[in-house]
Amino acid sequence: MSLSDVPVGFEATIISVPNDSVGNRLLSIGFVPGSKIKVIMSAPLGDPRTYLVMGKMITLRNDEAKRITVTLENGIELLSDVTEGTWKIIHLFGGLHFQTKLRMMGIEPGKIVSVLSKGLVKTEKGVFKIGSGMARRILVRRDEA
Repeated sequence: MSLSDVPVGFEATIISVPNDSVGNRLLSIGFVPGSKIKVIMSAPLGDPRTYLVMGKMITLRNDEAKRITVTLENGIELLSDVTEGTWKIIHLFGGLHFQTKLRMMGIEPGKIVSVLSKGLVKTEKGVFKIGSGMARRILVRRDEA
């Protein structure tokens, strides 16, 4: 997952930065693989965003953040990135209309869903096609039960 995909308020661990002049600049200001990073805030239209890394608040444009690979804490992933299997819904990012639409499909925090294939989800209310834009706004964790 790229840093630009991490929702505001969540922490991640940096996996890699690009191996070029931009990557060298990112390394020099604290974007070091293995470091924890938290998304602090986003501009009204989503770009740029502010991050807390190594005790410093740093603002990056999304085109730079997109080139940094990270992993979310505690096994949390975006629904758009997961493979087939059973997953627990952790959080939904979106307004009232978005959340209501998902709840009508049986997708809400605490519920278990089965991912049948990329974009195809089975809930207690049926089987639904979820677009990649919506799936990027749904956080899940593999169901241990």
